[in-house]
Amino acid sequence: MDERFEQLLSIALKTKSSDIHFTIVDGEIEIALKSINGLKKVARDSRDFKLFNYLQYQSFLDVSNNKAQSGSFEYFYRGKYYDFRFSCMQSRNVKNGVLRILNFHDGLSLEQITFQQDVQKLLQAIVTRRSGLVLFSGLTGSGKTTTMYSLLKMIKGKTIYTLEDPIEVVCDNLVQFEINEKIGFGFEQGIRQILRHNPDVIMIGEIRDSISATMAIRAALTGCLVFSSIHSSSTITALRRLVELSGNSQDIIEIIQYVFNQRLVKKYQDNSYVCVFDYLDNNQIVNYFKGERIETNMINLIKESERKKIIDKVDSYE
Repeated sequence: MDERFEQLLSIALKTKSSDIHFTIVDGEIEIALKSINGLKKVARDSRDFKLFNYLQYQSFLDVSNNKAQSGSFEYFYRGKYYDFRFSCMQSRNVKNGVLRILNFHDGLSLEQITFQQDVQKLLQAIVTRRSGLVLFSGLTGSGKTTTMYSLLKMIKGKTIYTLEDPIEVVCDNLVQFEINEKIGFGFEQGIRQILRHNPDVIMIGEIRDSISATMAIRAALTGCLVFSSIHSSSTITALRRLVELSGNSQDIIEIIQYVFNQRLVKKYQDNSYVCVFDYLDNNQIVNYFKGERIETNMINLIKESERKKIIDKVDSYE
């Protein structure tokens, strides 16, 4: 199975694909690679079913159990160890598996992340900050995690810890912890443990509930620089959601430095993607909590970028 596995891994690395998707329907298996440009099917091979079983075995999954499960393993390929997570789930007539390459790239440069020079300069300055909360918002697939990892890669000479559910990318310069509720290691326990190690920077993968929101704020209040993300369609809705989850607007005003909202768009006549960023700084956030009307700027930024032929026309501005 190594030959077929390495064949797919080689294609994935060349196309900068982070995930290999397996779909089994009515005795037929399809494989597709997922990159920033979407899903692309791979030609079928007679060894694909055996490869699927091999990945379950390598990941220590229970093949007799139809419940959703995931596992991980390491593989040495062309002089480098690669880390993988294989996740499986099954419905009545479809079985899916996703193999994620956890260390498939070394992060993006600021120029690769966005064409907006003001945002590039701002992000460059943010990584030198000593404290505060920096929040990245956007819809699923907007590149929030990639942005945060790329920024963490830029930080040198500091202790950096992450708390994730699950770990999305394995990075050598980070101390990474994964949430595991089965053994009682949640966001609250994780942040407490990390703070005992006197970190300079903490990344909390995603704020999903009141506990993760509270712990992100608490970590920032201790004097760390904290990066986190939240699922939201705009900067304002991100702020509202953070307040709803944490129930503490005063602490948010004290520690939050920036709220970004990002959207993944295709470059003009180019088969690659970048992000458009809208953001609020601390002064705007304070004014928002004072009741002033703050306008979001994402739609105008996208329209202006289309007009200048920096990006292709988007399907929807919402």
